[in-house]
Amino acid sequence: MRPADRRRHRPHPARNPATPPRRGGRPPAVRTGPRARPQTTTVSHAFDRDELDADTQHRAVLSVTHQLGARLRDDQAVTRTLTLTVRYADRSSTSRSRTLPEATAHTPTLTRTALALFESLGLQRARVRTITLTGELGDSASAVRQLTLDPDDNKAYRVEAAADRARRRFGQDAALPATLASFGDRR
Repeated sequence: MRPADRRRHRPHPARNPATPPRRGGRPPAVRTGPRARPQTTTVSHAFDRDELDADTQHRAVLSVTHQLGARLRDDQAVTRTLTLTVRYADRSSTSRSRTLPEATAHTPTLTRTALALFESLGLQRARVRTITLTGELGDSASAVRQLTLDPDDNKAYRVEAAADRARRRFGQDAALPATLASFGDRR
């Protein structure tokens, strides 16, 4: 055999598991600023088994919505667009997106939008494996909120702020809606 033929039949070093990895590893992550913020944030709920019960699926949507709202407020971010993705037992998935009238981190607004997206899927006896909610991030400092004369709206914001303070002090499960108190992995 000629030397060129031997070289051709030698396994490629990157594909050979016995070859140690090269120094340097992965290239650094691309950032657009000194401390670039991610573009989206995602919260998922994976069921232990294929879930057929519509009430349990509804509670999962409520759960991911509350987690997303709390994460947005903790990061001092808002979202303008929500995307709900449902993965089924056959590994197919369906996604729906909706743009909100104003950027928000207010859980009741996120909940209404996420439930509307979920109901728009029109699921009947669907075997659901995972429900994922994604919000496209924006900076809360640049967001505006339309003031209303409705006292219930201001009360909801104050209750949400108090619940956030309780979560920071006593843990994530300190303040939950009653429907989520015994749901899923929350103990």
